[in-house]
Amino acid sequence: MGKAARNIIATTVLAGLVYAGATGTLGQIAHNPNNIYNDRSLTITDEEKDLLISNVENSIGYDVSSEKEDDYLLLNAILVNNNLSDEEKITFFRFGDMFYDNPYLDREKTYNNLRKVKIDYTSMRGFNDRNVMGNYDYKENVIRIYDNSDSIIGHEIIHCIYNIKPSFLDKYFSEGMTELLYNEYFEENPFLEVNSYPLEISAVKMLCDVCGSDIVLEAFSKSNMRPIINELANYSSKKEAKDKLYLLDELMTEYEEKGTVTHYVEYEEILDYLENIISDKYGTGGFEHNSFKYNRKLFSCVFSDNPLEDYLITIGNEGIGEKAYFSEKLKNDYYYFDIEPCNYTFSMNNKVYAKN
Repeated sequence: MGKAARNIIATTVLAGLVYAGATGTLGQIAHNPNNIYNDRSLTITDEEKDLLISNVENSIGYDVSSEKEDDYLLLNAILVNNNLSDEEKITFFRFGDMFYDNPYLDREKTYNNLRKVKIDYTSMRGFNDRNVMGNYDYKENVIRIYDNSDSIIGHEIIHCIYNIKPSFLDKYFSEGMTELLYNEYFEENPFLEVNSYPLEISAVKMLCDVCGSDIVLEAFSKSNMRPIINELANYSSKKEAKDKLYLLDELMTEYEEKGTVTHYVEYEEILDYLENIISDKYGTGGFEHNSFKYNRKLFSCVFSDNPLEDYLITIGNEGIGEKAYFSEKLKNDYYYFDIEPCNYTFSMNNKVYAKN
């Protein structure tokens, strides 16, 4: 059925989320709060699908190509979610391309999360949240926002979409992946990573360079580091791969808790291990190796007395690395690694670290 025919069946006015022209069974489907997926497959008829994709298209304001429809129908969960305001729903609508770009996303689980999630704006932090600006409670499916900004809400929405239990993935990996996805899909300058979790992002990018971003995305989407371990084990033993990833998590946990790290030589072995693998896979001097070396240099700021300040200095001196890992739109222009001069000014503690 074509786009015009779909629009005859139903139209949606976002301001009031009013469904028109749908009667009987189709009208019930339009308001149906139940899940429309089983794992990654749709469980509705073609007629029902046409109705729902029409509702989604009218809500987001543009047509969805046929190959993207099965993923974009996840946005129907937002339409039937009575816990969200219209303004909040518009924010969620921005995630359609991220759904499409991820072949590992559990659509059924994501749909369940999106149709029931709530956003709670509060200044009352729990003890474990005293230093954070927002969090996602996966047990209650609630996003709590302590500092209301688009970047904080977007970051927590990604946590909601993947609904990863904190104990299932290393924290640096979960936070670094979440922020990297947010930057690639929503930030005006997706490569200027100077806000949240910059060192965690550098760690994730190193893993992407070595293992491939597709494998890293699979690990994140499935809440399981096994795909990364298996890829590393192709170039070492599985035990060594596990041991090095455990050591990387230990390093980042120490950094999070203390603001800096000790055992510098032992931790440097992780980076040497990863660089040896990327050299075996791609040789030296190419785009992949140069990207890894750049991200390694940024990540190595974790060994300094003031990691974040040193990170800003390094960005100012080295420039901004530009390479897209997950967004297919960004990959059209930034598939290969390149460095652009840093034309931004950063400050911390009244010190300027990079000048225009």
